[in-house]
Amino acid sequence: MDTAKLEETMASFADKFRKASVPILVVTSLITVILLANLYSSPPQFNTDLDAFSPESESKDAHDRIHEYFPNETRPLFIDVERNDGGNVLTFDNILLMQQHLIEIEQLSMSEDNSVVVWTTTPNILQLALDEESNGTNLSELSSWNQLLDEIVDDDVECRLTNDDQFLSAATYASSALLNTDLDFTPTCDYLSDGTGDGTPVASSTLWVLEIDPDMSEEDRKEVQVELREKFNKLSEDSGLDYGVVSLDLLSHDIDSGTFVNLALLVVLALLVVVVLLIFTFRSVSDVAFPLFGLSCALIWTYGALNLFNVKFTALEVAVAPLVLGLGIDYAIHLQRAQAALREQYPDPAESWLRACAKLSVPLSLAVITTVSAFLANIVSPLPPLTTFGLALAFGVICAFITSTVVVGALHVVIDSSKISKVSKAITLPVFTNNLVKIQQKQQVSIFLVVLLLSGISILGAASLDTDFDLGDFVDPDMEIMGVREDLAENYDSAGWKVIYVLFEPVEEKVYIEGDSDLLNELRGLHGDLESNHDVVGTDGKLPSPSYEGPYVILRDAILRDVAFGEAHNLEVFADGGVYVNNYSRGCDLGFAFQSLMQNDTIADAISGETWSQRVHNSVYLEDSNIIYLRNEVRVEASTSVQSEQVVKDFETMLGDESKSGTLRYNLASNSELYVTGDLAMLQSVLDGISISQIKSTAISLIVSFIVLISLTRRILPAVVILFPVGVASLWVVGSMAVIGLKWNVLTVMVTALTLGIGIDYSIHMWRRFEVELSRRNNHWDALRASISTTGVALIMSALTTALGFLVLMFSPMPVIQDFGLITAITVLFSLVLALVLLPVVMELSARSKEEQVIEKEFEPQLDDLA
Repeated sequence: MDTAKLEETMASFADKFRKASVPILVVTSLITVILLANLYSSPPQFNTDLDAFSPESESKDAHDRIHEYFPNETRPLFIDVERNDGGNVLTFDNILLMQQHLIEIEQLSMSEDNSVVVWTTTPNILQLALDEESNGTNLSELSSWNQLLDEIVDDDVECRLTNDDQFLSAATYASSALLNTDLDFTPTCDYLSDGTGDGTPVASSTLWVLEIDPDMSEEDRKEVQVELREKFNKLSEDSGLDYGVVSLDLLSHDIDSGTFVNLALLVVLALLVVVVLLIFTFRSVSDVAFPLFGLSCALIWTYGALNLFNVKFTALEVAVAPLVLGLGIDYAIHLQRAQAALREQYPDPAESWLRACAKLSVPLSLAVITTVSAFLANIVSPLPPLTTFGLALAFGVICAFITSTVVVGALHVVIDSSKISKVSKAITLPVFTNNLVKIQQKQQVSIFLVVLLLSGISILGAASLDTDFDLGDFVDPDMEIMGVREDLAENYDSAGWKVIYVLFEPVEEKVYIEGDSDLLNELRGLHGDLESNHDVVGTDGKLPSPSYEGPYVILRDAILRDVAFGEAHNLEVFADGGVYVNNYSRGCDLGFAFQSLMQNDTIADAISGETWSQRVHNSVYLEDSNIIYLRNEVRVEASTSVQSEQVVKDFETMLGDESKSGTLRYNLASNSELYVTGDLAMLQSVLDGISISQIKSTAISLIVSFIVLISLTRRILPAVVILFPVGVASLWVVGSMAVIGLKWNVLTVMVTALTLGIGIDYSIHMWRRFEVELSRRNNHWDALRASISTTGVALIMSALTTALGFLVLMFSPMPVIQDFGLITAITVLFSLVLALVLLPVVMELSARSKEEQVIEKEFEPQLDDLA
């Protein structure tokens, strides 16, 4: 495109731009100061947790709707208790010391409005056993495990498991969740068998689980847990026990509290990179200071506008600053170099700046359009934080473009009006250019074979990429909480446990669930399905007993504890451990049975200390004796995102659908709707959202790029030629992720769209330069040599500045940000290499093909004449 006419048009506005420069700088300063004051007075609040990333779905809507009638989900606080010297933490002296510490923690909880509602701790469990078996003897009155065992264990008790489901479930939870995998009960069993020796069990650590009041606000809940962690740290300093504290709330708190510092660090580093690159490119103070001021304004505008409109920040927004600076510095460098060249001919700074803007209008506009489109493609993402991140980046790039063109230009007019910058000699790299063109002349087949080979490998690598989401990826691995998290994963089987909910609600035409024998049969069937589901905790032993809380196990436990309860409600536990109707002619009313248990405030769970009333309240919602909602809370094993995805799929398959005979949903189709929900299902929706985001954003970027190319070239073939190396770059980037060991996550999912946005810009520059040089020369290779020595070298410098800006993200302590910085830098590298190596070969072949077609057309009439 010839920009000469546009240059003259822009130059005609030089006088107006000169007069407007001061007002432009005043307005810019006012906007910047106002937004900066807002950021200072009301700094952004970061909220990075699973719920923030969860997209809307039918399952999530059902979860929110049904859980209004149940206590909110408790957020457990895990405390890993060890001895400082690594010895046996279960010695009785340590148990008594734990009890003393527990009293202090209970006092702290009371001072915070009884913030801890469930205490699952070693001293509490032992005290509950004493309360039931030893008429309330206090644990502190004993001095050894032998005394304790004598008080709570009958003489005829054997050290083995039975097929009692209630006992099995409790034993599974206690051994796997609360005690280290190195637990040795042999001394205890020996003492129980013959009454001699020391009955002290041996374990290097034990786990406490404190459940925080679910009715507290999220902020209050986090503050309480921070105070509890500080208290445990103090106890660790003052005693021989060491307490490691971790929870999802604390993880989220540590992410959010460190995010602002992380952001500040990256901004400083990114600005430092900008200064170094500007000093390297220019030798003038003004040419360094002006772009620095403009890009600083762009950052303040970006974060300030988001904060002003109360946008919810997550840790993703940390990456905005380096990305915007990495892309924005390019605009300033190109414009200042162009203006410096033009000022020899047009000394007026206003005119030379406007002419520079006109001269670079096509490449700069294309760069902004393609890059912004790549970021805006994320607005279709079902994940709210990813949508916000895309909008923030797009807005940031636009701000950087505005400040680089308008604000930096105004600064040159107002402050630098008397100075004519000396233009440095253009870098052409002749040796590099000649060697590259020789390779392209002689090794075209080899280039295509290498591209084909690497693309094939990349496709195979892409097929092996997993999708992952873990809040731990947003935390510095060296932080204390991550150490505790790793200890839990290493020392407790329960570290990989997650909770999944199976919820029941009445079908549309009913107001309550019929609590008859049919419902009991289906609940028993669900229990049987859970027994055979090896994803469920407690199902891998010789006597499988699924670890879950729900209506069925509450009924079973109540009947086993009190036969009279079963008789009163015509229910009985048979020899196979199942709950059945005793007399079918009388039927049963499960709603009435649950209503009866609602009024029972005796202890139902020896581990957690919950009463029957509390257990029913957590699993059944009644109106009078009518069942409205049922909730089953199932513990499953899922340590990774891949395992989580499989667990959710297995549960959906287990429940079946209303059209599949014999499944739970089919059998209850006329009575209730069933949903699989909870954090695990929410995680699955996030993983699905990541995959959907990747596909949609890539498709949108591809469409926008093709539209831009068609509008620029007016022809299909050149558009395909330009797009070809960009598509290859996208494949290589995905393949490199597999080689490096990265996964798809909320940030890396953007790389394919970003590759299209950046790569298309490089390809357009090279194609356009080749077209211009080809019109000046008769030889394709001379045209290619000229293109690479000018535009090609300029692209190398441009790619260097962009890649360095992206690499700043590697200094973030967050692994997910580091990964994104690395892969985006690789994106720039591949886009550059393919634009310089592959695209010229494709362009040369395309140009040669057109010439052959022209020659053939020219000679056809001559052949006809000869005939």
